[in-house]
Amino acid sequence: MRIIESKFKKLADICWELFRIAKIPMRFSNFSNKIYTTYQKLYLLVYKQARKFTYEELMTDLSSNLELRGYLGLVRLPDYTTLIKFSKKIPYALLDRMVWAFKKLVKRPVKVAIDATGLSLDNASPHYCKRIGLPFKKRPFMKCSVIVDIEDYIILAAKLRKKPRHDTVDGKKLTRKLANHYEPEVFYADRGYDDNTLFKIVFEELGAYPLIFQKNQDVPKHKRSGEYRKRTFPVFDYGEYLQRNKVETTFSMLKRRFGFSIRSRCIKTQQVEAITRMIAFNLDRVVRMSEEVILRIFAFRLRVSY
Repeated sequence: MRIIESKFKKLADICWELFRIAKIPMRFSNFSNKIYTTYQKLYLLVYKQARKFTYEELMTDLSSNLELRGYLGLVRLPDYTTLIKFSKKIPYALLDRMVWAFKKLVKRPVKVAIDATGLSLDNASPHYCKRIGLPFKKRPFMKCSVIVDIEDYIILAAKLRKKPRHDTVDGKKLTRKLANHYEPEVFYADRGYDDNTLFKIVFEELGAYPLIFQKNQDVPKHKRSGEYRKRTFPVFDYGEYLQRNKVETTFSMLKRRFGFSIRSRCIKTQQVEAITRMIAFNLDRVVRMSEEVILRIFAFRLRVSY
């Protein structure tokens, strides 16, 4: 017997468990109007990304979806401006905690890979821009550096930037944070992350083996700099390193399923849209992988209710 028939009801149940693990408050202020909870508004933002809706399309869908509204406990629909104001108010650290909360819902990652991709901030047509003479080759984008479990295609950590920055800057921060939550065995990265400090962090703090492709492969070991870079250079397994390409598969899955551009205009709402899109992607992966997580959540709810 299937516990929950609708996919988006499954997403709602897993979302509620995610909010509980991340210790998200029901309301940000005791002086709020108490019409909608933080859980309801956060789920609507995630649901919006899962369905690739605009705010107006989201309200149109909910107005006819009485079953989902009843499941969420929405007596009346919020105005779409309520969600926009909520996006501007929600702390980024809270969304970051939601990403880390997947630690309780997925198995321990063994192989992880780090890479960066860009989400377009411009919805203009390149063909039309070319016809009217506007520059289109260098378009605005948001840089998203992520660490991915390449076996289950789960995004474990993310860092967003509006402006370009070297990969190793975000790579060191993400790897240090990852060491506080996960214990992988192998850490994959391309030559953009070839930095001796990153090698040291992976070895000593993360406790994993850095399978990072080094630059200038024709330079011998005794002429290379960095203790940890020299340690891994002679025993580098290029065949195993090709597993890193699965992080590119994750980017392809994310963009094909949820879109490659961000529609928001404010920097804060752009960040919220990007993070909720990654959360929606992870939730979709959890639902597709197995029913074990849903069974565990259902059992927890039974214990609480009784």
